[in-house]
Amino acid sequence: MEKVGEKLRYLLTEWFEGDIPDLVPRSLPSGWRETRLVFALAGVRRGGKTFLFYQMIRELLQECSKENIIYINLEDDRLLPLEGNELSVLLDVFHQHFSHDSEHPVYFFLDEVQNIPNWEATVRRLHDKERGLRVFITGSSSKLLSSEIATALRGRTLSHTLYPLGFKEFLGFKGFEPGDVDRLAYSPRKNQLLRLFNEYMEFGGFPQVVLEKHKLELLREYYRAIFYRDIIERFQIRNVRLFENFLKLVVQSMSDRFSYGKAHNFLRSIGYPGSKTTLIEYMGMARSAFMCEEVPIFSYSVKDQLQYPRKIYIIDNGLRNAVSFRTSRDQGNLLENLVFWELKRRSKDVYYWSDKRGYEVDFLVRDGDQVEALYQVCYDVGEDRTRKRELKALAKAMGEFKVNKATILTYDYKGREELEGKEVVFVPVWRWILHHEPSAIS
Repeated sequence: MEKVGEKLRYLLTEWFEGDIPDLVPRSLPSGWRETRLVFALAGVRRGGKTFLFYQMIRELLQECSKENIIYINLEDDRLLPLEGNELSVLLDVFHQHFSHDSEHPVYFFLDEVQNIPNWEATVRRLHDKERGLRVFITGSSSKLLSSEIATALRGRTLSHTLYPLGFKEFLGFKGFEPGDVDRLAYSPRKNQLLRLFNEYMEFGGFPQVVLEKHKLELLREYYRAIFYRDIIERFQIRNVRLFENFLKLVVQSMSDRFSYGKAHNFLRSIGYPGSKTTLIEYMGMARSAFMCEEVPIFSYSVKDQLQYPRKIYIIDNGLRNAVSFRTSRDQGNLLENLVFWELKRRSKDVYYWSDKRGYEVDFLVRDGDQVEALYQVCYDVGEDRTRKRELKALAKAMGEFKVNKATILTYDYKGREELEGKEVVFVPVWRWILHHEPSAIS
């Protein structure tokens, strides 16, 4: 107890005497200042959660002193070994050794809180017993999301997911202001925009990577950190080699359907036996660390949704490119992966659609019982065969769901086409993104 208290006192002293790092502002979630609930921010490691906390703190400093704001990183190696009582001791250390303005709330910012065993019980007690205390937590685990945290904190949280930078935020980090998107399309600045879009599509939106010169090296470090700290160590995986090779297959399958049966057979053929059940559990672990997401087929039949393969999307193009071999299909897959995460930033309910003849639509967006939108992603629609295939699939889907308009998202082609009495618009992905300007937080 005394040793833990000394560690925390040292870190709090350092916090109060130090400066908040410089940062590039991002979109902040709505309601974070007004809520009296525990504010939970979850997302992939190195996705920007800490600096979003710093941004929140800077805003709070406009109305209260720093003495009322506590920030602590629970991954700080100076806290090791963690004893599990750090959160309980933290408030006592603060009250015993530091003064604050009692006219304002005390704000607790707890970064990577999942490192503390049984943190939920302590946070719940602090929220319930300590009047005037506002608690903010982050974590690199999906257990901080509303669906996972509801039981632990019993309705006491306001949960948000933070994704790596969207393209609009990426441009802000690069100091590029697009202005009027329609005028930009016919401006000499469009070439600069496309160069930046190419960079974004290639190296992704991890904030530090965007600002660094040696991007691939840093992305490989991120991959290793997620692999070991957020998956291997957290879930205590014993067969590391099996999981490593399974994850390689997952990453290589980005934007494609993924079959556990085929993965199981391939791994067994190269000397890594493991049951399909184990592989499904591994996928859940990777998803829990925000490494990837699965998209089911759209069907009114639950049986179909369960038995058909799901499509795989990797959290960031740069992370995938840093650890995967490249193929001739890369540009199209990268563009599709980028579109998927943009839809997630918009909090859309996303599926893919396919019929018995093999026609497929990349994204079907549902709003309740209604089909809200249909999207195909096609890097280059210049080839007549490709164009006809994409249009035919959309025509089948529009007919089935009685939708009169659909969209083909391209690299840089804009147009419109009538299709069996319905409308298909072709929109460059960069233009589609900038017209909506979604937050990186959902």
